[in-house]
Amino acid sequence: MNNNTIIQFKDVTKQFADDQPVLDHVNFEIERGKFYTLLGPSGCGKTTILRLIAGFTQPTSGEVLFDNHIYNHVPANKRQVNTVFQDYALFPHLNVFENVAFGLRIQKFKEKDIEKKVKQALSFVNLAGYEEREVSEMSGGQRQRVAIARAIVNEPQVILLDEPLSALDLKLRTQMQYELRDLQRRLGITFIFVTHDQEEALAMSDEIFVINKGKIQQSGTPIDIYDEPVNRFVADFIGESNIVKGTMIRDFLVSFTGKEFECVDQGIAENKKVEVVIRPEDLHIVPWEQGKLQVKVHSTLFRGVHYEIICHDSAGNEWLVHSTKKAKAGDTIGLYFDPEAIHVMVVGETEEEFDRRLESYAVDDTSAN
Repeated sequence: MNNNTIIQFKDVTKQFADDQPVLDHVNFEIERGKFYTLLGPSGCGKTTILRLIAGFTQPTSGEVLFDNHIYNHVPANKRQVNTVFQDYALFPHLNVFENVAFGLRIQKFKEKDIEKKVKQALSFVNLAGYEEREVSEMSGGQRQRVAIARAIVNEPQVILLDEPLSALDLKLRTQMQYELRDLQRRLGITFIFVTHDQEEALAMSDEIFVINKGKIQQSGTPIDIYDEPVNRFVADFIGESNIVKGTMIRDFLVSFTGKEFECVDQGIAENKKVEVVIRPEDLHIVPWEQGKLQVKVHSTLFRGVHYEIICHDSAGNEWLVHSTKKAKAGDTIGLYFDPEAIHVMVVGETEEEFDRRLESYAVDDTSAN
């Protein structure tokens, strides 16, 4: 654990009754001042992690630490953590000021201090002047800002956000992504955000934890996870992917669809069975004879910024292509891609094994230079 770590999970398991564990031996660290996202499908355990951090539930085994102190049984009201819920949980009978002031009144702050803190919090979320407004008269985006103001007014070290954008329409949701990210940077405190929306996670996060079936599949920056997925689940869940079976011939050479292709991957055993990922935007439509792959177009949909084209090769593999070039169903076209567009995954490799492999050939490259 480094000096900047604020929250740590050590081998945390959470199980209800005789069911399968909701969380299964989870380990991670959260640093101060960063925007983290817990990303995964419904039921994967991400909200349970939030509840363990907030103190709403306790682990079955393992340790939850704050500032290197075990917090397993510290009650929620003793933790420097505030939560913004999916439905905002605002009090409908209180106006904006009183909603934000609620926690301060429970702590028996003086009235002049309450007024100062509430106005400051509302200013942070661009709601200055809305103090007397009734919550029922506000839009979804405004209500969310009130909920965030209520969360930050107590000056917590960590703010937890449990899918707070899910009820908003697409345009407002996008706007609030920018506002939340900007707010976190201005406050300089740790945000932990729960979502199942991949684009939202990629756009907002400093780091992402991809979770499935109670286990963290991969953690890292959005770019790392998008460009270097550790397994099929991560590759398929983060963005859209073409995944085909292949064989690693040797360093920098991989075989799939019956052909050999140059790649940038190394450190994998020769003739090892692998899975190959190529993102749809990395496939370029070229004349048939210039393509590294020759495919037949099955269907084309116009998505506004690009065409979404589904093709099949002679081996029966389906390929998804995102291109500004149009192709008609029934056309035979070529697909070109650079060696850097190929990402090779070792079947069954864990994140720790993947990281060690990357580190080992990074050291080799440094030594060679």
